[in-house]
Amino acid sequence: MLIKTDDITSLILAGGKSTRMGGIDKGLIEINGELIIKNLSMLACKYSHSVFINANRNIDKYKRLGFSVIEDSLKNFQGPLSGIYSGLCQMKTKYLLTLPCDGPLICDEYFDRMLRNCGSKINCAFSNSRLQPVYALIHKSCKTNLEKFLNDGERKIDKWYTQENFQIIDFSDLPEMFININNEEELIKYKNRILEKIKHDN
Repeated sequence: MLIKTDDITSLILAGGKSTRMGGIDKGLIEINGELIIKNLSMLACKYSHSVFINANRNIDKYKRLGFSVIEDSLKNFQGPLSGIYSGLCQMKTKYLLTLPCDGPLICDEYFDRMLRNCGSKINCAFSNSRLQPVYALIHKSCKTNLEKFLNDGERKIDKWYTQENFQIIDFSDLPEMFININNEEELIKYKNRILEKIKHDN
């Protein structure tokens, strides 16, 4: 059974340094005037009670664009687990659903499949022969354990999932969905595919 919209908060992770993009804030990447993150947000709104952007830079700009922003509780860019923890602390729902700002090809199937399999406290997507750890569904009860994990100096997301006995959600049949835009070359390579998707979604 699909988890109800009222029980889901979506968090789009845009809190990194974007080192491989030359420091450009990947959450603000545009293609032909279209913000990738705007399309991701519109899609997440179909399945979520609320949608937040996890960002640590350009906060005012995100807010001017109409986004609700959650900054990391931990300073100095501590990684995706810091953003996830901050989301768990501020959300008002049972579950947090995460996706990265640089994954422009996410579609309805991601939400449908993740939200239909809630037998564990954590669901993590699997595709292209590996875990996709920033694509996850996390129950609010995980907040205390994650806080302890971070306070112990740990930052590895896969290690925390293993500690929490997570459940794999298989997307091996949809490898393209988890393409990430990590540099200018990949942005150019997938530009037309991204624009086609945005046009389709709208």
